[in-house]
Amino acid sequence: MGKKLLIHNEHVANIHTLEVYKQHGGYASVEKAIKTMTPEAIVEEVKKSGLRGRGGAGFPTGMKWSFLAKPEGVARYLVCNADESEPGTFKDRYLMEKIPHALVEGMITSSYALGANRSYIYIRGEYMWVYKILERAIAEAKAAGWLGKNILGTGYDLELYVHCGAGAYICGEETALIESLEGKRGNPRIKPPFPAIQGLWQRPTVVNNVESLAYAARVIELGEDFFLSMGTPETPGTKLISISGDVAKPGIYEIEYGTSIRELLGIEMSQATAPYFVQVSGPSGEPVGPSEFDRKICMEDILCGGSFMVFNRTRDILHILRNFMEFFKEESCGVCTPCRAGNFILNEKVKKQ
Repeated sequence: MGKKLLIHNEHVANIHTLEVYKQHGGYASVEKAIKTMTPEAIVEEVKKSGLRGRGGAGFPTGMKWSFLAKPEGVARYLVCNADESEPGTFKDRYLMEKIPHALVEGMITSSYALGANRSYIYIRGEYMWVYKILERAIAEAKAAGWLGKNILGTGYDLELYVHCGAGAYICGEETALIESLEGKRGNPRIKPPFPAIQGLWQRPTVVNNVESLAYAARVIELGEDFFLSMGTPETPGTKLISISGDVAKPGIYEIEYGTSIRELLGIEMSQATAPYFVQVSGPSGEPVGPSEFDRKICMEDILCGGSFMVFNRTRDILHILRNFMEFFKEESCGVCTPCRAGNFILNEKVKKQ
């Protein structure tokens, strides 16, 4: 299955604790970044690494960071999008649940790079037990001097908070998430202005997902060249994929970009049972049939936000479609007519089939 950068220590007992995480190289990126690098140098390194957002769009992370406005005397914020609401996707949950300090480390290193002194993890409401795991990890980090005032004696201050959403699919969109974080109804904002100019409380804000921030820490720890040595020219590095459905070994797999769908479904990985089609990136993604199983997971071919839902021929396609349509009908935020009315109409039509 190749190299692993995020879940290479998942088998280690008590890796969720600060002591064990630190014994296995944890927080190396924080020490390197805060003690030896300027924020500008960190942004430049992330840019050169080619790290792309792992939430689905694949936008270059370093470029997104470079767009952040920096008016004098105005606070900036980093917000982690942990509102993992796409059906079939559970990679971020797994990372937060099993190795929470990987995210905390990523938040600290990235916050320093962006000049943020207050940062937030926005987690979906259904992940309440994960919320408690993150709170414990943050408390451990703060007690050990990795958070709070004067981190590592460098003069850099950072407070990190976890905020629970109310289970709204729309809050996976970054401006709706920001609205919810401010205590408002989670509806998307009209853009421009973009969050990098006016985000949380109308201040410059960067929103990245869990996986992206965890990878940013690994880029700083290991260096851009190491990261560029994996994956493809347009999509370097590795990727977490949630695999569920008609497979013998469902779960989380970390693969190098450029891995084919056929490899993911094969005997060395998930062991799919006579797959008929794969729904890539959840219901809002695309179905891929056997004739396309040699396609590569990367920016150059098929970009996967994080999930493979595998179906064999025993499944009723109409039943699957009804489930998907019911989900979108229920989760529409109701702002735009095509979604509000269109999903309802499509759902009624599908029910009659």
